[in-house]
Amino acid sequence: MALPPSPPGPGQTVRVAFPSTQSHVLLGEAVLARDDPDYFPLLVGNYILGGGGFSSRLMTEVRSKHGLAYSVYSYFYPYAQRGPLLIGLQTRRDQADEALRLAQGVIDEFIARGPTQRELEAAKKSLVGGFPLRIDTNRKLLEQLAVIGFYRLPLDWLDTYPARLQAVTLDQIRAAFAHRVDPKRFAIVVVGAPN
Repeated sequence: MALPPSPPGPGQTVRVAFPSTQSHVLLGEAVLARDDPDYFPLLVGNYILGGGGFSSRLMTEVRSKHGLAYSVYSYFYPYAQRGPLLIGLQTRRDQADEALRLAQGVIDEFIARGPTQRELEAAKKSLVGGFPLRIDTNRKLLEQLAVIGFYRLPLDWLDTYPARLQAVTLDQIRAAFAHRVDPKRFAIVVVGAPN
């Protein structure tokens, strides 16, 4: 049986020189296991923070309002043990520090205040509405069944998934992010770091 990972220490920032006009910025922290009780609040919250494409907070602030990145996103990778929350963006080399600071500010604000009711309802609508597309072919259905078996999830996982998304509340998202995500522990990598 694998031992659980040791508690993370303070985050570090690594800057890697690379001859490019673009900088690639990644922030991450081990946060979420597949069987974690905060799975659904973190999933829905992440959609609002950076997983929902053009409707996400990170995309709105970093790309749409400030023009600092073409793409900015966040994902949770839940595994049997804690997997990472990963936030990434690409930007011009000379504005990498500014884009990183802005993204960090968006994350801090989200953890402190959480989403709005309007953001929550839009996220639920999109996630629940898109769920049938995750099981609309035999291959996708088999992949979902493999996940259920591998992670020992309840056999009714697919049946209850939409209802569990719908049940997520603002308070659950705020509490889950406040409890699980600590930006001071983020590992940050900037490839193509500014001079």
